[in-house]
Amino acid sequence: MLILYNLHQIVQIVDDEEMECLRGDAMNSIKIIECENSSLAIFCDISGKIGALGTYQELIKKLESLYIDVSIIKHVDCKGGSVIPGLVDGHTHPVFAGDRVHEFAMKLAGATYMEVQKAGGGIHFTTQKTREASEDQLLKDFEVIAKEMLKSGTTLLEAKSGYGLDMETEIKQLQVLQSASKRLPLEISGTFCGAHAVPKGSTEEAQTKLIIETILPEIEHMQKSGELTVVENIDVFCEKGVFELESSQKILEAGKNIGLRANFHADELHPLGGAEMGAKFGGRDIKELTF
Repeated sequence: MLILYNLHQIVQIVDDEEMECLRGDAMNSIKIIECENSSLAIFCDISGKIGALGTYQELIKKLESLYIDVSIIKHVDCKGGSVIPGLVDGHTHPVFAGDRVHEFAMKLAGATYMEVQKAGGGIHFTTQKTREASEDQLLKDFEVIAKEMLKSGTTLLEAKSGYGLDMETEIKQLQVLQSASKRLPLEISGTFCGAHAVPKGSTEEAQTKLIIETILPEIEHMQKSGELTVVENIDVFCEKGVFELESSQKILEAGKNIGLRANFHADELHPLGGAEMGAKFGGRDIKELTF
């Protein structure tokens, strides 16, 4: 339980117990409860929901009237700040090793996404570094990233694998997410993204077969044993020269067969019809569309 006091603003997403979903111009009219002298306070119950609103003194009296010991509740002085809803980050690849700062020069010189990748950069560079890193190191690095996200207001994170592209490293990345979900006050929705790219020395067909016949059955086994409960979604980079429509659909269907929801990249560089396929397939979220 928590009491936040000395608030100037509270940004609403719920009004009269009805969830607000703002679209278009309505997004410019967010409902805000405001107090000039920053005397607002809120009480959050054990479930994390706002249970009461008023001045600090009003809340204390109300809680005491309900025989709640306010001395065991954490009190946070917000110093005239605002309370906003937790942010949902719906597309991240936060488990990785190495960095790609050196690629900026190529991009500034006009190199395209695929040209960088063909030169050994992009996903392939990070894949190699991630394969070399231990699970403990990946977890340590991810915790640093996650804490910065929390400081910025993120409370729900859709976190993808995809920097392994082989059985061992993809599972290693997902295990990092599983461990982090138990250690951090951050809700994690894990996404298997073994179809992030075609690894060096392989082909689209071979990687599709590896994912469907080897990696997904292992994920299903680990889900049933309680080892990978954080994994909820499946992603594929549906793109020309990567995983085209037929392979993408096979991978997504195989994921759906073990209970994973489709949440994938489509039509980022070339409009192949990935969005249309996703709509027919029932994809929940399609990223990086090109219009």
